[in-house]
Amino acid sequence: MITLKIIFWILVLAFFQALQETQIEGKAGWARHLPTFRISTFVTKIFLSKEITGYHIYMLLMFVTIFHGIFLFQEWSIKNELLIFGLLNWYFVIEDFLFFIVNPHYRFKNFRKGKISWHKRWVFNLIPVSYAWGMIIGTGLLLLGGR
Repeated sequence: MITLKIIFWILVLAFFQALQETQIEGKAGWARHLPTFRISTFVTKIFLSKEITGYHIYMLLMFVTIFHGIFLFQEWSIKNELLIFGLLNWYFVIEDFLFFIVNPHYRFKNFRKGKISWHKRWVFNLIPVSYAWGMIIGTGLLLLGGR
């Protein structure tokens, strides 16, 4: 069950990760100036509309591990696994959005199509396609896990 405590924890975690990522990436974003490998496939183009970097793969794996820490305290179940991956999808959407809010090179006023070079495709000119996928998949997994 998703509670307000879990939502608050995810918001706080995403906020601090966004602050850290702002310090690491600065204005460039999407690890453009970082010494990392890059992978561009059919799948990355569909879901991300861009390549994925080693930096982001390892960050993703770190948070998959952090979110699975709950299984140190309780038994594994498919229901909880679905909830974790649903929350992870939402977490990455929230964290990425907060990156722009806390980043002095962007802020909310510049969160739009044409201002962020690595978010090329947008849904209704409101949100990047990757956010839409994250919200759709995340919500679906949360609904499946909540049954």
